[in-house]
Amino acid sequence: MKIIKLMALAAILMPLLFSCSGGGSSAGMLGQFPDKYAQFTEEKAELKKEAENIKTEADKKRFLEKSEKLNKKWKEKLEATAKDLNGKPIEFAESQFEVTSPVSLEFEEFSSSSALTPKFKVNGEAKAASDITTDQKYYYSTENVYITGYDAEGKQVYKARVGSVEVQDADGKLLVKAGTPVKFDKLGFGKADVEGSKLAKSYKLEMVR
Repeated sequence: MKIIKLMALAAILMPLLFSCSGGGSSAGMLGQFPDKYAQFTEEKAELKKEAENIKTEADKKRFLEKSEKLNKKWKEKLEATAKDLNGKPIEFAESQFEVTSPVSLEFEEFSSSSALTPKFKVNGEAKAASDITTDQKYYYSTENVYITGYDAEGKQVYKARVGSVEVQDADGKLLVKAGTPVKFDKLGFGKADVEGSKLAKSYKLEMVR
């Protein structure tokens, strides 16, 4: 009877343990990556402080070795975390563009070997749900399309370019005709994206400036 009670207690506590283990943002578009990247930048910042105490060539050598070791460790961790996102469909709220084939990310490489900023290929298809008329002046034949993230209160907290869409000149204003496809390409991620991507609760595909 005692064993049964312990098993029941473990079943109750298990979800709580997982919810407190740093997995709170796993439901977001970028999963655990923002949390992992934040840990990496914190460790890198702590190590950088040691550079202030470099006085000899030996000190410099030790610092460079530690820096190289840190980057190697985190490159492996971040690459594995980034690859976990491969092929996972992103859920979008209703917006200017309609998803016609599931949109997902595919890790390609790190844009910077020192900052370890990842670059993802964006797969999938989407099109303008209806005519998009704007007050923006027409300058170019294409306009950028972004994935925008919103917090629980509906405030935009994240914005990342993922492609472009062809636009037309409508009396000097910018117009996207219904059915115009989005040309997806890449999504990047950097230190400035950490907080916003962790706060985002919903996502939209939008043409914003």
